[in-house]
Amino acid sequence: MSADVKQQITETLLQLLEKKSLEKITVKELVTLCGISRQTFYYHFEDVLDVVDWWTRQGAQYLMEESLRAEDPHKALRLFVDYTAEHRQTLQHLLASRWREQLERRLAQVFTTYLQDMLHKMHPNLAMSPADEEAFLTFYAYGISGLLIHQDAHTDAEKETLVNQLYWLLFQNPWGHILHS
Repeated sequence: MSADVKQQITETLLQLLEKKSLEKITVKELVTLCGISRQTFYYHFEDVLDVVDWWTRQGAQYLMEESLRAEDPHKALRLFVDYTAEHRQTLQHLLASRWREQLERRLAQVFTTYLQDMLHKMHPNLAMSPADEEAFLTFYAYGISGLLIHQDAHTDAEKETLVNQLYWLLFQNPWGHILHS
């Protein structure tokens, strides 16, 4: 039941984000639309931003699990592109809020984890210092998340083009050869 209430609150927030900015959404509005008490809301979340954080963590977990199960990196990247396209409006409203920096950091963390896992699987004995690895992963994670946020891929052809561009950046260009197996 607890996860259902959290999911209900989250889905209501996402619906509201399609219409207005995060700063204009209140706990009162959420509890009214969900038909729950303020006490129930505060049992599950600290505030509206905590709902956003829970949603991003759930999305990140889903993307990580699915991408690591994907047959190849191209299909894994397609998962990220599809997810971002599906939630484009919500992400844009969130990124237009005063919490943009936190949200960008969360997106980059998702890609950092994915890329780090991929790097260690493909090159278990890679001789790279922890500082160099962190710089490498941060650079690529912010680059990928930035492209996904700012590219407006609607059609399957546009999405596939973006996937191919990301794949090239990660695996086929001279700087991305380190991730290539």
